Amino acid sequence: MTGSYTEVQRRAANQIWGAAGHYDFEPMFLAIHSQENRPDFYMNLVIGLAYKYFGEKTLTELFVRWQGDSRQQMLDDLAWLYIEQIVYKLEIPIRPALEDVRMDYAEAFFAGEYKLSRQEWMSKNQLVYTLQSARWSRVSGRKLPVMTPFEKKLLLALTPENKVSQEEIIEKLVSIYKTFYLFDGKKHIRKPLMLHFTGTAARLLTRIMPAQLVKTDRVVVMRSSQADSSQNGIMQNKSSSHMILKKEETDHAYIENCFGRSLYSKQELARTEKELCKGNHAGCHVWFTDGKYIPKEKISAENRYLRNQAQLQMERNRIYYYKNQKLYQSIIAQLSSQIRNCMMVHQQPDILPGRSGRLDPARVWRLEYVMDNRVFHANYEEKKPLFTVDLLLDASASRLQYQEMIAAQGVILSESLQACHIPVRVSEFCSVRGYTVLRILKAFEEKKSDDVFRYFATGWNRDGLVMREMNELLRSHSESADRHLLILLTDAEPNDSFRIQSSEQFPFGKDYGDEAAVNDTAAEVRALQRKGICVSAVFMGTDAGALKAEIIYGKEYTRIQEVGQLARAAGLLIQKEISKIDL
Repeated sequence: MTGSYTEVQRRAANQIWGAAGHYDFEPMFLAIHSQENRPDFYMNLVIGLAYKYFGEKTLTELFVRWQGDSRQQMLDDLAWLYIEQIVYKLEIPIRPALEDVRMDYAEAFFAGEYKLSRQEWMSKNQLVYTLQSARWSRVSGRKLPVMTPFEKKLLLALTPENKVSQEEIIEKLVSIYKTFYLFDGKKHIRKPLMLHFTGTAARLLTRIMPAQLVKTDRVVVMRSSQADSSQNGIMQNKSSSHMILKKEETDHAYIENCFGRSLYSKQELARTEKELCKGNHAGCHVWFTDGKYIPKEKISAENRYLRNQAQLQMERNRIYYYKNQKLYQSIIAQLSSQIRNCMMVHQQPDILPGRSGRLDPARVWRLEYVMDNRVFHANYEEKKPLFTVDLLLDASASRLQYQEMIAAQGVILSESLQACHIPVRVSEFCSVRGYTVLRILKAFEEKKSDDVFRYFATGWNRDGLVMREMNELLRSHSESADRHLLILLTDAEPNDSFRIQSSEQFPFGKDYGDEAAVNDTAAEVRALQRKGICVSAVFMGTDAGALKAEIIYGKEYTRIQEVGQLARAAGLLIQKEISKIDL
């Protein structure tokens, strides 16, 4: 197996880390249903609990004992049968719900859809299958299968009723294997017969073991989809990001070196994380940056490489924009004109008394009786901005193929709004190593939009947490305006490698993706709206994603088919919001 995860393998790893209660180890096994290509929740839970109670060092030492032995697969399977019983007994007092999960697994073992697979498996691994069948028959209340005296005794030995400690497990299991002549402590290596099957034979063989434990060499957090190889983005292959889980201090330095300095002091950042990183985001970290680096005499070769790649991507973004500059300048002129006209239609200028202008008959008397010569209407242009706009760009790896176009559209929208004297801030966000990074490309006070070319895509997108970050940013770094519009470029597919930790709602934790992530993001959007912030989205994604966008943003989103429509779509959303504002 390579050092990278597919989406399914990543979900399996997250289940293991969640059960273990920590994320700083590399699981040797992943439980995957090969036939259905999905994680096996209960067995991944068992693997995670094994790391929780016995530790990485002990488990590695245990399975290395027979690694390479001709009967390694059988010994692995029987070992997990033994470990399952132990960790279940240890965990059930803490998590009573584990009993139901175990029962569901037992029922699934005998499900009709697995009948053919189990029959074939039985002919090849009869001992393993018989013992597993007996274990799950007992759990589900079924009649036990017919077993030989040898099998009965082995099952009894692999089903300990007393606790087995971390110090005892290796010795006890190896002793069981010796007693039943399964493994004498010496590896018996047999040169394997290498066969390659295709077509019907290959499909048949993949059904032999529907739920398999897959060994891994190391953990690399990444997405399963790959960018188009023709695109020279910063992460053509996401495994090149080296997002390997390390200690918190290392991750902190990595984030700072890759994305730029923190806008908050250590104390401020700690306070902010305490406020934001709770509930579904407990254990996560936040990072606010303007993308500027702290000068250092020495940086690692890896960080230097990543910075160089980011610089190259910025140049590609700039070249792409100026290659189409005439077209984009035309779009800016049209868009700014539309926004300006919309503001003029809905804006009523403040009318104040003055010494010149249009005569106000109702004030003429003041000239004679109170010597007040302010008897004219004087239009007064309020210099304070009527509203501000935040453009927040999804910069997760799903945008790798569109980096140049997204940067160009961000510049177009920024320039259009500035032409209308509307303060605009452009930011990007992504999630890496448990950090949700909010990177400001152009601040409100900046007049030029050149820094928007710094946009690049990488990592994941934890949309719910970035909504909290935007609320914090608006509180601490906002313009003095009564109204604020937040517009996101999104695919409505919030997804992060950092799992939702166990809670009352999710006793065993939950992957941050699909329904859980969508509902979380929707709740955070509603929280912003209750504070008077107008939240809208420009959606570009699948039909399934459109349904999620509706859940998250309600009617406050517009769909585009290609990135080139972003600026115009955002312009329409702005005009829609202008029409609602009592200017």
